[in-house]
Amino acid sequence: MFIGAPISFTDDFLGAGPGAGVPAAGSPVLGYPWVKKLQGTPTGVAIVANGLGGLMQCALAATSEKEEATLYQNDQLTWDSTKTIIYQSRVKLSVLPSATGVEAVWGLSSAWIDGPDNATYYIEFGITGSGGGLNMRVQDGVSQRAVSTGYTVDTNFHLDRIEMDTSGDLHFYVDGTEYSTSTSPLTWGATSAPLQLYHSVYKPSGTGVATMVTDSINAWSPRT
Repeated sequence: MFIGAPISFTDDFLGAGPGAGVPAAGSPVLGYPWVKKLQGTPTGVAIVANGLGGLMQCALAATSEKEEATLYQNDQLTWDSTKTIIYQSRVKLSVLPSATGVEAVWGLSSAWIDGPDNATYYIEFGITGSGGGLNMRVQDGVSQRAVSTGYTVDTNFHLDRIEMDTSGDLHFYVDGTEYSTSTSPLTWGATSAPLQLYHSVYKPSGTGVATMVTDSINAWSPRT
């Protein structure tokens, strides 16, 4: 590794360690980058046993209650959003959000808060309510935006990628196709907004369900 080399992170959710269980929020385990935040009695956040390639699942249950199943980095906000961050994950919604208010989000966010929409900062993909319409979600402390990609998510794996360029424009890709536009770009205006990797399914009430399965998460950023 050369001095000044880019920061990089990758997790394929492989091996015996992750299978031992994701630690609870506030109780991280040395050497493991994730914790889970649960509200209510969701199906939970856990490795899929013998999932080929390594799979992490976040899932809500059909119980009529507020629920959350979130995989995140215990509010260790180590990704500098003033740099040109690249985020990439291979994700499938094996159960799409099934009702109004049910959300699935994946990308980068600031410190955990109750409800993904309430985070101070975020750059992420998201689906809200039934129908599978994929949104590009940005909250930079200046404006909060959820812009439709025009793409409808199915229940298969897709490679989702977000790139920030040197001018602060954000580029959203699914399977190599860009859904953000150069004529009306999603811009990032925050000058100090450290972030963490964040995958979540959430509902404020009701019997709606959603299941997110993540095969891999990668992120890169310059050091300077």
